[in-house]
Formats: sequence, structure tokens, C-alpha cells
Amino acid sequence: MKKAEIELTISKLPSDAQLKKIKEYFKEMPVEEILAGLKFAKNRWSAKDAGVLKVGRKSIIKKEVHSVTVEQAQWRLKNWKMMIANYRRHGYSYPTISRIKKILIQKSKKRSR
Repeated sequence: MKKAEIELTISKLPSDAQLKKIKEYFKEMPVEEILAGLKFAKNRWSAKDAGVLKVGRKSIIKKEVHSVTVEQAQWRLKNWKMMIANYRRHGYSYPTISRIKKILIQKSKKRSR
């Protein structure tokens, strides 16, 4: 195995445990995999920093249908094409939108009190 040395400028000094983990990763993993992981981490960090990181599907669905009344659910279903466009603008995937619709259908069938 060839040895190479990399010098990095970082914003915060890593702890000894973190430095040990970084060395371990570079020793065990191919550089291509490390770069792919760093690219993913950078994109995720950028999205989080910009405030556009979407959390898990379940919390998105709960946020969209949590306090929807029967009347609101019925209105959303009647205007479903507009709702889809709105959800897509927010970056929701079609499976997520489908799950939202399924819950709205269930809510729209309940009797209003």
C-alpha cells in the first residue's frame, strides 16, 4: 500500500477520537468512496444551511395533514391538481404526495362535529 499525505485546513480542530476515525476511514476505504460520501455530506450540509433540507417522509405527511378539518380535506381533494403543483413546488416526491392524498381521503370521510 502506498502512503500519501494530505494537508487540510479546517474550521474547527477535531478531537483525538474524530481524528482517529478519519484516519481509519482513509486507511480502509477507497478514495472514490470517500469522495462520494463527502459530496453527499456537503450537499446535505448546504441544504440544511439554506433551510431547504426535507426531513423524513412521515414528518412531512404529519405536517401536511395534522390539523386539517373535514371541510379542508374535501376542498383539497376537489382541487387536487392545484395541490399536487403546490406539493411539487415544495419538493415533495410523488409517493409522499400519494400518502398525503390517502390520509386526506380518510379525513374527508369522517363526519364533521
